[in-house]
Amino acid sequence: MIDLNRVSRTYSGARPVHALRDVDLSIGAGEYVAIMGPSGSGKSTLMNVMGCLDRPTAGRYLLQGQEVSAMRPPQLADVRNRMVGFVFQTFNLLPRHTAAQNVELPLVYRGMPGAERRRRVREVLERIGLTEWSTHRPSQLSGGQQQRVAIARALVGRPSFLLADEPTGNLDSRSGQEVMVLFEELNRDGTAVVLVTHDERIAAHASRTIRLFDGRIVSDQPNPSPLDAREQLARFTEQAAASGSGGGDGS
Repeated sequence: MIDLNRVSRTYSGARPVHALRDVDLSIGAGEYVAIMGPSGSGKSTLMNVMGCLDRPTAGRYLLQGQEVSAMRPPQLADVRNRMVGFVFQTFNLLPRHTAAQNVELPLVYRGMPGAERRRRVREVLERIGLTEWSTHRPSQLSGGQQQRVAIARALVGRPSFLLADEPTGNLDSRSGQEVMVLFEELNRDGTAVVLVTHDERIAAHASRTIRLFDGRIVSDQPNPSPLDAREQLARFTEQAAASGSGGGDGS
């Protein structure tokens, strides 16, 4: 699905910054991959390239067989809208829109007829358990609920893969675990998930971990025993109940 061949990205300036250096990477359909590395390692740049938010300075990037390295901005925008689902740490929801309206936006940009848009929105909100919150605005939702709305927005266009950048970074522990359960369920249903994270505990849920350093891939290894997110959540819930804690804002 994703195939990068000797991809480099250099930002010009008084002192050029070599953010990516000769990266070779393939990610197949239905995989669950974590990308890790210290600050400045190239994680964000790699995410931007895979998500068609940025273009390589050198090398080739094929997404489902399409060469996207040299596409013009309108073409890249169309690829992003149809093939990539983005989930960010900061949710990026429109405050004056309801949950349903936020989820619907990618389909509006696609020019889809209203009846089909509303049907898809209902389906995806039901899938992630937010039907009863569909008319609520972001300020009326917990952090975990807002992130699930953001995930629904990413899914509604039926993308080839989800690209999640620190998706639990702004959540309390329980909400973070619930989001990981959702990613696990989506992956089991066939959705490819690529997590960009600095947290070893989050990366441990993936089936494969790629590590970057100074713009290069230094390790690409399968996780022999990925953490079970549902099991982790059940254990967390038991511990919270034993200590008399509600476990945060929930979702």
